[in-house]
Amino acid sequence: MTGLNVYNPMRQTVGAVHVMQPGRLNGDYGSGFAGTFTSELDKHAAPVGAAANQASLHGQPRTIDRTSELYEKSMEMESYIVKQMLSSMRKTVMRANGEQNYAEQMYEDMLYDEYAVQMTKSAGFGLADQLYLQLSAGETGGVDITA
Repeated sequence: MTGLNVYNPMRQTVGAVHVMQPGRLNGDYGSGFAGTFTSELDKHAAPVGAAANQASLHGQPRTIDRTSELYEKSMEMESYIVKQMLSSMRKTVMRANGEQNYAEQMYEDMLYDEYAVQMTKSAGFGLADQLYLQLSAGETGGVDITA
């Protein structure tokens, strides 16, 4: 008997646990920041944007490990701040046809989430670099982020 719905106990199944990245919600299909930086040069990168001035605050220049999980979380925070900025800007847009329905609002919100992620990856604001420098100070006697 062959067919698509035949139960086979030997067949492996794939569930959400096998597909999802750790720390992501089920149904969160945005591009995210995992695997953005993989080069060996990214382990000792110079800060950019606003963080470039802060990197050599006490005489010795500091570098950023862009491949670390702390930097990935810092980029997520920067993306959230950029998303808030974009959402405030979006509220000022006048609609020609009046109100949007729920599906349009949801799709547009997802679009602006992705805009924020892409802007964070490419714009070089430096907020993630500043967060990383502040939080990684815990490794040298500053803030403890593991508690």
